[in-house]
Amino acid sequence: MYLVRSVLNRSRNIQISVGGSLKTRTMSMEGRYYTAADYHDHFNPNAYLNTYYSDPDGHPDDAGILPFIMEQLHKLFYKEGVSGDRLIDIGSGPCVYSFVSACNNFKEIIASDYIEVNRKATRQWLNKEPGCFNWKPIIERVCSLEGHSNIEEREKKMRETIKDVIHCDVHQSNPIAGSPYKDPFDCVLTLCCLESVSTTKESYIQALKNVTSLLKSGGTFFQFVQPFRSYTVGDKKFAGVLFDQKFLEDAPLQASLTDMKFAIKRNTSDRGSTLEFEFGMTIVAKKI
Repeated sequence: MYLVRSVLNRSRNIQISVGGSLKTRTMSMEGRYYTAADYHDHFNPNAYLNTYYSDPDGHPDDAGILPFIMEQLHKLFYKEGVSGDRLIDIGSGPCVYSFVSACNNFKEIIASDYIEVNRKATRQWLNKEPGCFNWKPIIERVCSLEGHSNIEEREKKMRETIKDVIHCDVHQSNPIAGSPYKDPFDCVLTLCCLESVSTTKESYIQALKNVTSLLKSGGTFFQFVQPFRSYTVGDKKFAGVLFDQKFLEDAPLQASLTDMKFAIKRNTSDRGSTLEFEFGMTIVAKKI
């Protein structure tokens, strides 16, 4: 994803993509930036979940992003009633929170991720395995937005509706090639994914085209994108891409999407050592 360059004396120069162009960042020999190529070997889903999802208010460095996403999903599925037969989430990570609002509106939900440890974490929750992550506080928050406290009933509904957890690769023309799912979906979600694994604006656009190819004509696309300098998982710091807002708003036009609606959450916090970002944005659109 990002290129680690030469080590000079006690510093390491690392190329970071800012607005689609590469900038050099230097950090000490005691640490390093990890990249998309390192996710297989160095991403720890338990550390990620415990850092960013233990509290329904999110991590303090997240500046209210997690509640913002939950409110936007609540608006889409509960208030606006977007529904259908089949929904897929591309790049779910080890998470299921994107399905809390959606599970009542679809007959089948498919979760997907690139790395097996994330898929395994999701399966552990689905199967109620010992040590699986506790999503109850976040489910409770979403239920409160709907005006009730039927947490156990909602968990049961989620487990019934999430039918599969599959491999995906957004850099393939068919991101779920090899899966049994050949027909297009009524709804496609992707949260915190494309900006995490795209090196350039061109690769981001192509990944977006690949993902939206899974959507049927007239279907609903929901994306949360959060350009970031870096974020920390356990003792690992992963480098990010600072795509600008205008680029992200224009990108859906190149992916056969229309009727775009945007919602922005800006980072006004002085904090930021764990997660460094400027804004997060939801994009809701229809497939042409």
